[in-house]
Amino acid sequence: PAIPLTGPEPRTARKQAPRRCTVAERHYERGLDELSKDRLSQALADLDQAIAQNPRNAEYYAARGLALLRDGWEADAEQDFAQALRLDATQWLAHYGRGMLAFKEGDFTAALDHFSRAQRLAPQRPEIYVYRAASFFRAGNPREAIADVEVALTLFEPRDRRREQAGQWLEIFRRAASRQPPARE
Repeated sequence: PAIPLTGPEPRTARKQAPRRCTVAERHYERGLDELSKDRLSQALADLDQAIAQNPRNAEYYAARGLALLRDGWEADAEQDFAQALRLDATQWLAHYGRGMLAFKEGDFTAALDHFSRAQRLAPQRPEIYVYRAASFFRAGNPREAIADVEVALTLFEPRDRRREQAGQWLEIFRRAASRQPPARE
């Protein structure tokens, strides 16, 4: 079955206590909102404005990289992920985006490396574990995939739609693991 692999859900200030936002933050939040609605050209326009207002913010580049990746602009996405990491080597979203790009290209070893870096920086983000699990699975290691999805299921909020998708992945990984010979000690 085709179960989608999805990226991070945007978290905007609207879900938090009201506060004053800079112009860059307003563009960033609106860009994330547009991205969540798959209105990519509007999202990119707002993310471009956020970067123009604050070109030293690594997260803005990482978010624009995700939008570019979703829109099929892999080379441009990689440039934004690289810029984000030049500005802030601990920008988990840029590592996550690079993992998505490597996964899309079929380079599961690189994907595992990038998702593992993102996981070390943001261990409470369940989507990292799900994508890393898919990478383990595609690399031929369904047992590691199971372990990551089980962690993700403990981290997703109960009503998060991605929780059900992760449960479906878990069943696929378990079936695959049951067909593998036992691991040698």
